[in-house]
Amino acid sequence: MLNKTKLFILAAAIMLGGLSVANGQIAPQSAITTNVPFSFVVNGETFPAGTYTFGRLDTSGGGDSSQLIMRGAKGKSIVFDTIKTVASAAPSKTHLIFENVGGQHVLTQIWGAGDEEGAQITVSDSEKKAIAAAGSSSSESTSGVDGN
Repeated sequence: MLNKTKLFILAAAIMLGGLSVANGQIAPQSAITTNVPFSFVVNGETFPAGTYTFGRLDTSGGGDSSQLIMRGAKGKSIVFDTIKTVASAAPSKTHLIFENVGGQHVLTQIWGAGDEEGAQITVSDSEKKAIAAAGSSSSESTSGVDGN
């Protein structure tokens, strides 16, 4: 009887370990750490140049979260909404895309190397007003970021 109990506990532990590994392999997106060389705007809030880490917001209910969390080196963080966007070809490098609107860099997209799906950051009301006031914008991309 004791051997069957030990065998059952061992089997349960192996099964839970296997589920944990499988869950880790199907995580929506790994964290991305990058150095942004200029100040930029996310969700209407301005952040200084520096190193930032981006990752999916952990949802205990499982599933694909559309929210990302960005953490800065000085402890400043923000959670923001995204919309899934699809590329015609998977990018070879992880990179962030910024729109230059009225002299401000606004983060608009995040792409992981080899991922055909990226994250399009939803535009806040203040950013919509700034874009309309500026009349035109240009894109800038950072690359060479580290994927974790």
